[in-house]
Amino acid sequence: MSKTIYIGDIHGRSVWKEIVEEHKDANNIVFIGDYFDSFDIPGVVQLKNAQEIIEFKKEQELDPTKKVYLLIGNHDIHYMRGIKGKGGTSGFQSNMMYQFEEFFEDNKEHFQMCVQIGDRLCTHAGISETFLKDTGYWSHDYEDYREIGEFINDLFQFKPNQFTFEGYDNRHYGLASPNGYGDDEGQSPIWIRPRSLQRSNKNTDLKKNYIQIVGHTQQDNIDIKGKATGGRYYYIDTLPSGEYLIDEDGEFRIGNCTIVKYV
Repeated sequence: MSKTIYIGDIHGRSVWKEIVEEHKDANNIVFIGDYFDSFDIPGVVQLKNAQEIIEFKKEQELDPTKKVYLLIGNHDIHYMRGIKGKGGTSGFQSNMMYQFEEFFEDNKEHFQMCVQIGDRLCTHAGISETFLKDTGYWSHDYEDYREIGEFINDLFQFKPNQFTFEGYDNRHYGLASPNGYGDDEGQSPIWIRPRSLQRSNKNTDLKKNYIQIVGHTQQDNIDIKGKATGGRYYYIDTLPSGEYLIDEDGEFRIGNCTIVKYV
């Protein structure tokens, strides 16, 4: 028996505590990224919440049968050291930038850009075929798609600015991204939008071999029946509606938690 819980964009919310309490038997828990940049939760509260997530991860992993994955989102990377263009991206909180930067520097070993669990491929926004080609995946000694997660994590470790807000033209020629919303196929796994993600991966082995579980673009509900995605993509930035994703013994279902607004 295996059970994985996927939790969407946090943005300072503490409702994750209710979710993990409900699923103490989970083998894997994946936080899909975006721990900061709430519009209504104070920065110091967001920081405390993120620190509690780190402590939860440490406590859980004292049990060798449990694993907690903390993925990096676009509202996280712009507080990390070595990232260019800080302050010019959406939601950036200049009044907390030093505290958030220190948090990520102190806890960088707990974060990663991608995780593969079986045929489930998890990043904050999704991996496109265009991004893989653009960043040289096929120029490495990879026989097929089985090592995508390793490649993405290595790329972030050694070339983190490949994940900043830019499209293909920007990455190669210094031009502006074709779409200010991030809706172009060259965007990175923390910025790409669903339409471009699915368009880039159409008729590829990447789509055939993997089910991608991502956040980033807020949805009213999780499309559990796959009517718009063919069951190959699950968009889980749905905490405002109280939904999160459960994967138990290979079957997906929706979990529901309390919808809480910060007062």
